[in-house]
Amino acid sequence: MLLIALVWAAAWTPTAAQDMPRRIVSLAPSVTEVLYEAGAGSRVVGVTSYCLFPREVLALPKVGGYLTPSYEALVALQPDLVVTLAEHADVEPKIRALGIPILRLDHRSLDGIVRSIEQVGERCGTAPRAKQAADALRQTLAGAKRSAGGARPRVLICFGRAEDFRRLTAAAPGTIHDDLITQAGGVNVLASPAIAYPTLSAEGIMRLDPDVVIEFSSGGTDAAALRRQWNRLDSVRAVRNGRVYVFTGEFLSVPGPRFARVAETIARSIRGER
Repeated sequence: MLLIALVWAAAWTPTAAQDMPRRIVSLAPSVTEVLYEAGAGSRVVGVTSYCLFPREVLALPKVGGYLTPSYEALVALQPDLVVTLAEHADVEPKIRALGIPILRLDHRSLDGIVRSIEQVGERCGTAPRAKQAADALRQTLAGAKRSAGGARPRVLICFGRAEDFRRLTAAAPGTIHDDLITQAGGVNVLASPAIAYPTLSAEGIMRLDPDVVIEFSSGGTDAAALRRQWNRLDSVRAVRNGRVYVFTGEFLSVPGPRFARVAETIARSIRGER
């Protein structure tokens, strides 16, 4: 039996090493973060024009937009693995037609981010490092996953707001932001999952009348000034009760490990613990 095991191992090991991807292209900013988190960053040879973190990727060749990759640029990089998200379902058949293997990740939930780190580790041969990173992130997320107690607050998570409230983008059920609301013990003020990120007006916000508002804004914006702007909608319950919370940072639009690490802080705001 030992001889058989040794022969099998000798035959299997080179094949496994040969199949391990050496030239990886990422088609999303959150995927790029996960590849580096899992220890496969040194093998990334191409990213989208939206991938800005970690800083090393700024010097890498770009393969186009998030949902509009350039297949010519992709082929030129000679990748042996392209890593996608569920949102790339329309793009994947074209990549497969080019004979390029695909690994699909799912970043529509906090648990999905953690699992994707392990998936990359298993596919790229960095499982020990990936498991360590995933376990650390699970421990961080544990604080976000508990009930607020009592009635569940109705929560609006929004971003891309015009200063005069003529429009803003909100997160509907089925998104990672909705998962964060649920994990924190709240309920999404939006009921329909038909449009993942619908546009709302000031009148629409007043009709919804959320208990809590969580606003995400890009880096460099004054959070206190943004909070004060909400006083224009003082008929909204969250505004009257001082339950408007503003978080700033470019990474908040990227559902990757950095977003997951601030999930506990956001969850505390939803529960009124901040």
